[in-house]
Amino acid sequence: MVVKSYAEAKGRPPSPAARPAAAAPRTLTDAERAAVAANKFFVEAHLPELVPFVKELHAEGLIDGWRAVRHCRLLKGADDGAG
Repeated sequence: MVVKSYAEAKGRPPSPAARPAAAAPRTLTDAERAAVAANKFFVEAHLPELVPFVKELHAEGLIDGWRAVRHCRLLKGADDGAG
């Protein structure tokens, strides 16, 4: 899936002024870095098809990378084939 701007979706080139420069994300604590790494590992293991989507969101400046991925967990019954 390719994330496009509204202008691109309508066939126009995006305006360079339309996307302001993002401020540098704050430095994470060791605990936050560990949580980000655990969430990234979880997504790569259980939902690998989302990895390119997260990368595209980051490339478009919509998220600050993997630190924006939170609350990763398996739903009850999701791993046993039950609906």
